[in-house]
Amino acid sequence: MNPDSPSFGFATRCARAGSLSRHRDNQPVQPTIAQSAIFDLGSAEDAEAIFSGERKGFAYSRFGNPTVATVGAALADLEGGAEGLVTSSGNAATLCAITCAIQGRTGPLVTHHDIYGGSFELLRVLQTVYRLEIEAVDSSDEERWLDAVGRAGAVLVETPSNPLMRLIDLTATTQRARSVDAPVIVDNTVATPFNQRPFELGADWIVHSTTKYLNGHADLVGGCVISREPLNNTHRSIHKNLGGTVNALEAWLVLRGLKTFALRMAAHNCNAEAIAHWLESRPEVARVYYPGLPTHPQAELFRRQMSHGGGLLSFELSGGSEAVDRFFNRLKLIVHAVSLGGPESLATRPARSSHRGMTPEARRQAGVSDGLIRFAAGLEAVEDLQADLQQAFAINA
Repeated sequence: MNPDSPSFGFATRCARAGSLSRHRDNQPVQPTIAQSAIFDLGSAEDAEAIFSGERKGFAYSRFGNPTVATVGAALADLEGGAEGLVTSSGNAATLCAITCAIQGRTGPLVTHHDIYGGSFELLRVLQTVYRLEIEAVDSSDEERWLDAVGRAGAVLVETPSNPLMRLIDLTATTQRARSVDAPVIVDNTVATPFNQRPFELGADWIVHSTTKYLNGHADLVGGCVISREPLNNTHRSIHKNLGGTVNALEAWLVLRGLKTFALRMAAHNCNAEAIAHWLESRPEVARVYYPGLPTHPQAELFRRQMSHGGGLLSFELSGGSEAVDRFFNRLKLIVHAVSLGGPESLATRPARSSHRGMTPEARRQAGVSDGLIRFAAGLEAVEDLQADLQQAFAINA
């Protein structure tokens, strides 16, 4: 958006992501795709100015690309941050953010047991290969959690957690982290900026898998890192040299998805909340995990920290593991697939998919049982989703 424009509403900023508020000189309304690896440097003086950083410019798309830069700025705008860096995956974004956050710091990277399975595997690599000190804590024990945060070098938080939808008090966490000058990274993929505003609660960095709700069409893999403060040269060098950059076409697909993000997110929220309430009424269901439910153990924190419950939930069947197998074999409309945030409703078994790389003990600590089902509400009619779930439950009754 034009920096001189007035402050627009969230839905307007989504619909016009990457576009100027006014168009002149017969320019295209939609941002163009700079599908080029290289850029003409111009004169010797121009090249020196670009490479020295004296002025903005592009040389090689791993270092920067106009389309990618437009997406980074749009994502930073939606989160209320200063700048954004676009990456090739959510894990690449997390790696980049961790590396930026821990530079010059001592003390462990503090995280929680029920961090997303992909992040858990990344942290295990950083711990075993690079000897990064990592302390994983049960965040449900608030005293122990805040004590760990108070001695951290940096903090990595996912709230709500995937798949158990546990919340972490971001205000309390960031206040304790600030007492020791520890940067706080928040994975906001599940909540999205539509439902939760981590920078307003004190976070320093936000990461996303843009594969999910921000793109919204399940047709790319990508990520982003957003900073509260302007990026410095070291941050940009980390992003450039870790190999997590993305090509212009995939960046543009994220930009296309942002145009409808506010509309889609409202529908995801509505469907997931309806399904969560419906599941609580079903005799076949033993337990439902969804922060927007009045019965959620952290309902008071939810009301303070989030505006809506999001599009993801999990549940357990009364019939145990065998009932779960039968459930997946009977699904007709809902897709048995990993990921979330696309138009299709998805169901998966985290213990055998996203969290399979964790040891059984780590899954136990995280609370991810073999019978847990994760449900990502898509954009279908909620009545059709309920009908499919009901017929899949029928044999388990």
